[in-house]
Order: sequence, then C-alpha cells, then structure tokens
Amino acid sequence: TRQSGRTRESRKDHEMESARAVAIKLENPLAGEKTPSARNVKPAYDAVKERVSTRSCGVHRAREAGAVKESVSTRRRAEQGTDAAPRQKRIKLEPAAAGEVKAARGSKTPALKSEAAHSLKPELTAHGELMLAEPPTAERKLALATAAYPFPNYAKPTAAECESVHRALLLLCPAKAASMHAERGSGCGQRECVLDALVGTILSQNTTDVNSHRAFSALKATFPTWEAVRTAPAEKIEAAIRSGGLAAIKTGRIQQILNTLKETRGECSLEYLRQLPDDEVKAQLSAFKGVGAKTISCVLMFCLKRADFPVDTHVWKIALALGWVPKAANRDQTYEHLNRRVPDPIKHELHVLLVEYGKLQRNCVKQLRQATTALQLPQPVTVEPLLLH
Repeated sequence: TRQSGRTRESRKDHEMESARAVAIKLENPLAGEKTPSARNVKPAYDAVKERVSTRSCGVHRAREAGAVKESVSTRRRAEQGTDAAPRQKRIKLEPAAAGEVKAARGSKTPALKSEAAHSLKPELTAHGELMLAEPPTAERKLALATAAYPFPNYAKPTAAECESVHRALLLLCPAKAASMHAERGSGCGQRECVLDALVGTILSQNTTDVNSHRAFSALKATFPTWEAVRTAPAEKIEAAIRSGGLAAIKTGRIQQILNTLKETRGECSLEYLRQLPDDEVKAQLSAFKGVGAKTISCVLMFCLKRADFPVDTHVWKIALALGWVPKAANRDQTYEHLNRRVPDPIKHELHVLLVEYGKLQRNCVKQLRQATTALQLPQPVTVEPLLLH
C-alpha cells in the first residue's frame, strides 16, 4: 500500500513538472529548442491541467496546481493584452449582452433555442482563445421583439372560436359593423403618415377617443410640421395637447422620438418602416420610450395595413372572461398569445368589434356568450343588437 501511494505521488509530481514546463514555455517562447505555437501548446497544457485538477481533489497538491494556473493566466494577460481577459470580466463590461445570453439559454421555445445556439457559437480569437460571439445589435433587438410566446401549450382560442365570436359581434354591434370599412382612414392609429399614426396613438393613451382626437388636431393646427414640434418649447406643446391628459409626459416622449429620428435619419419621418417586415417594425418602434406593444400593434394594423391584433383594456378583459388566455395573463402576454391565435383575415374587424362591445357592455361577456351559443343551434335564432346604456 505504501508503495502504491508513493507511485501515485510520483505520477502527480511528474504531471506537475509537465505543467510547470508548459508554463515556462508560455512565459518565455524562446526557451527550449523550438518555439511552440499557441495551437500546439494550449491543448497539451489544458489536458495536463484537467488531469491534475481531477486527481488532486481533496489533496494539498491542488494548491500548487492552482498557483501554476494563476501564474500562467497572469502572464498570458500581460503578454496578449485585454483579449485574454477572463470571460467574467468581458461580461461585466457588457451587462446587457450577458442578460440576453442568459435569457436565451433559459428559453423553452425550440425556435429560440436554435437562435440562442447560433448566437452563442464560440469563435477563435487572434490569440487562439475561445470566446462567445456577440450577436449584432440589430439581431438582438429582433430576437427580443419576436421571442416572447408566453403560453405555447394553451390551445385557446381556436380559429373556429374566433370566427364564432366574430359572427356574433357583427349581429350585436350592427352600427359599428356597417361603419368599420368607412372608418379605416380615421382613428388613433388610422392615419396615412406613419409618424402621425404613432403620435396619435401616443396621445390616445389613458384617455378617450374624443379627447385624443381633439389633442392631435390642436397639435397639428399649432405646429405645421414635426420639425416645428421638435424645436418648440415644451410648454407650448403641452398647452396644445392638454385636452388629451398627461400633457407633460406625452410631450417629453414625442420630442424624444423626434430628436432621435433627426439624429439617426436626418429627418422627422417614419415612412421607411413601410419597407420593413413586421418584426423589424416592432424592433424599431419598441426602442422609443413610451411605445409599447399596443401602440406598435395599432400602427401596424391601422396605418401599415398589416395583419396584427392590438390588445387594449377592453380586448384584454374580454379575452380573460372568455378563457382565451390564462387568468394570470397580463395585457402584453395576451397580445403575444392572441396575435398568433386569431386568424389573419378577421384580426382587424374582431379587434374593432371587441372594443365596441367592451364599451357598450363594460366588458361583460354574458350577451356575447348567449349570442355565440344561439348561432350554433340547428334552428336559426334572432340575435338582438345591443343598445347603448
């Protein structure tokens, strides 16, 4: 037994001597008969280091191995500069990227897993060191805009359920059903100019349609161009949009958007978004403060004529009552879920009708359930239209 112990200690001593030899070669490449390349030396050193750390667990000689490792790491940083810094320090310099990497690794969505694996593919630096490749900024924004799918296993609503509710709402809200097509050119997000649509939707936040229309009209009457709004004193803008409420907050957000467009694109315009796919439009607009999922979706559906399904307070509460989303779903999660479940051909009409029904019935779904059930009966049943209380 003593002989066996001495043999193991002799083997460990031999491996430690090998590790020291590699460290010396890394410190002074001119030592020895032939200068080793980084490609040949590093794998050999890594192999020795792994064997020593595995076999020396619980033995005092591990301290010596740690000293060799620290010495090599210190010397390599001195020789190679900042590129050889530990990965932890690189992550500290880039906290946002580190958070996105962690979120991508924890994703349960298969498509996102593949994107994460692609973005985390290691690359070889000029000094022969492996490091994680950081995805470009535009790709990170696009991934954040498209990755959220909160309820992948929640099977409601089905396409048939959406169409059934749509037919019932056409009967319950005949006046709105008749005027929907004529109203496509007006409303918070229903303006021809993309920037007009965005600002109009911002003004519609936390207020009524009447007040937001009045605020937008006063803003356009006071300032003929968006450049004039950008350079105007904040007090004058607040006075113009005061009827829409939260004038100071909305003024700051509007001017911040205009200043960003002027700095990045040279003009106060968002017409370039017409040429971009939906995910890119979401990524671009979400970069502005105060522009959330509902505002972006309104611009997409009403102004850009895309198949998107905005979720405001009325749509959210009705969806919860109908069981279309889990009871704990918030408004943004409801949007992400319903935008994938509602059929594209009826997204616009279903949104408008749900908002109208929510205003008339204060989001109570009793009559909507009754009308939906009546339409499914074999015998035709008359559905009475709703009256404004």
